Amino acid sequence: MNKEEITVYVEGEERLIPISASVGSAGFDLRSRISLVIEPGETVLIPCGIRLAMPEDIEAQVRPRSGLSLRTSLRIPNTPGTIDSDFRDEICIIAENTNSLYFDGSILVKDPELATKLHQEYRPIQFSEYFRKKTGQHLPFGVSDHTLYLDEGGHPVGSIYIEDGDRIAQLVFAKVIHPEFVPVDKVSEIGLNRGGGFGSSGHS
Repeated sequence: MNKEEITVYVEGEERLIPISASVGSAGFDLRSRISLVIEPGETVLIPCGIRLAMPEDIEAQVRPRSGLSLRTSLRIPNTPGTIDSDFRDEICIIAENTNSLYFDGSILVKDPELATKLHQEYRPIQFSEYFRKKTGQHLPFGVSDHTLYLDEGGHPVGSIYIEDGDRIAQLVFAKVIHPEFVPVDKVSEIGLNRGGGFGSSGHS
């Protein structure tokens, strides 16, 4: 079966141009053009260092990489993110670290080796002090204080380190359909009406 040939123009460093992992891969890897740290609870924009020009009937969808989602708490909250054909700015990935800022021990269950490192490579700090250093403000009266553990870079346990050139997400290209909307009184009388949703068809 021959693949349809579609031309997508890309601007950016050669090392950042999306490539597919194999002949059968649907997605093209997106890489970070910078190094950064995403602390627990933070949502950031990761710049990919490329700009695209696509045909008018094509969109690019930003989707997570399954391996990264399995191994870490990095999530792409607006999955799939849509890149329109008339978008010419730098492609960036919205990324969220879903680890909890408060140390509740659950991260040790996911990473048991961290338990031995905790008192050797991390230093305890009260959340009130962390809050003051990060925001320049004092913790409001009555808010519970907690102990955080910071690594040598001053980042809490559960922070995600992204290196320049790391594969963060993937692009999947798809056809775009622009239908004509026709106002009617009842759509339930047009075509097949299965009746209901949200599990109405059963559980098995």
